[in-house]
Amino acid sequence: MNPSSSGRPSLGGEALLSLGMVLLGAFVVWQGSLVKAAASYSGIGPGLFPGLIGSGLSLIGLVLGWEALNGGWRAMPDDETTHQDADWRAFGLISLAVLLHMLLVGWAGFIIASALLYALIARGFGSTRPGRDLVIALLISVPVFFIFTRGLGLNLPAGWLTWGA
Repeated sequence: MNPSSSGRPSLGGEALLSLGMVLLGAFVVWQGSLVKAAASYSGIGPGLFPGLIGSGLSLIGLVLGWEALNGGWRAMPDDETTHQDADWRAFGLISLAVLLHMLLVGWAGFIIASALLYALIARGFGSTRPGRDLVIALLISVPVFFIFTRGLGLNLPAGWLTWGA
């Protein structure tokens, strides 16, 4: 963003988006604080993760806001030739992945739905190795399932894989 004739940066989309991130982070922290449940034996309650995520969003929004007010966001391409048309195939694959995850998580279970989500999103980002993507997805989904179900005591659907319930 270019400074105005007074030497100060002009407020525009960058500053508004930065403010939006700060407000979204504050909203997530506030909503997380409203969740009332007993903390586990380790003292970690359900408000921990919303608090961390909301604080992170607000911190990123503050950094982006500072950059927007001091000359614009850094490392943004200035050349119009760097902008490309929308990749509708990628958008479609990633949207399909999210919708399938929502539909399958209760029926097929967290591990299978999450592995499919990861593999389709990787494909949407240009991966051409679906076998590798599924292996990585399982290497991520299985530990996450057990961390949440056994470590944190949350109830994630096991679906077809009933050993983990």
